[in-house]
Amino acid sequence: MRFTLKQLRYFDAALRTGSIARAAVEMNISQSSITAAIDMIEQTTGTELLRRLPARGIVPTSSGLAVGERVQEFLEQSRIFESDLMSLTGDLAGTLRMGCYAPTAPYVLPPILKRISEDYPSISIELKEGDMQSIADLLSSGAIDVALTYRRTTPEAQPFIPMFRATPIALIPDESPLAQKPEVDLQDLAELPMILLDLPGTRAYFCSLFEARGLRPNIAHTTKSSSVLRGLVAANFGYALMNICGPNDRVGQSGYVARPIKGDLESPQYGVAYTPASQKSAIVKSVLASCREVAERGDFDDLLFSNPQETPSSVHIFR
Repeated sequence: MRFTLKQLRYFDAALRTGSIARAAVEMNISQSSITAAIDMIEQTTGTELLRRLPARGIVPTSSGLAVGERVQEFLEQSRIFESDLMSLTGDLAGTLRMGCYAPTAPYVLPPILKRISEDYPSISIELKEGDMQSIADLLSSGAIDVALTYRRTTPEAQPFIPMFRATPIALIPDESPLAQKPEVDLQDLAELPMILLDLPGTRAYFCSLFEARGLRPNIAHTTKSSSVLRGLVAANFGYALMNICGPNDRVGQSGYVARPIKGDLESPQYGVAYTPASQKSAIVKSVLASCREVAERGDFDDLLFSNPQETPSSVHIFR
């Protein structure tokens, strides 16, 4: 084989990112190294694999797509082989590439990473955060091994371990009369200004909650940041809908409160998604077991809204 494993990784990065510059940043090397790797693999295969187009980056040819698929499969197998070799001494060792839906990362990652570090101290974790669609794409392409995300964005055929079901709730400004109620109705919220977390998948989901009741939300502001969203709600620019709460948001001193919503609402499952290929890795199998154990022992219970009958002073703020 005339090309090296590193060159295959460089080629794969270029194919996935669609850009020599972005591939160089991802691999932390020079752009010339990426270009040299592409040239070497094209010379070996005897055909053009990636076309360089001005202002469009690089676009794979049909041969490039076929070669890229085989390169991804080979890299996945080589990584599994490498981690298995490192684990022959009895202790699992190697690197796990984990993706996480960004708004949930501060709350779901700490207990999971703590458990993994306790059970398998020789495993290192590479984290990638993003919106649900980008995390799903990373998993499908093999760029990550497992993904902490909602079930709504993962294909039904893709393996998924549910850890909890997240019921949507409302974030209400302290100044709103609705803040004095123990729970709210979507009918009461529909005409009020709404602050929408506008990420791929979230707009359709939150709007569908209203549409299922024959209602339509009055979207006044949108943001891609859950922190900005909370700030706008606290400043009385409107209410918001979220699914997960953080322990530090329960004190009720941030200018807003969280309230359960009346009725049976679509509550997505949150869990860890993976691929049949990644499951072949001993590291992935062990990490999946750790995720199950973390969920079973109730480490995520504080992320969910408690019984709607609890007193209004008990504040659970969701994201």
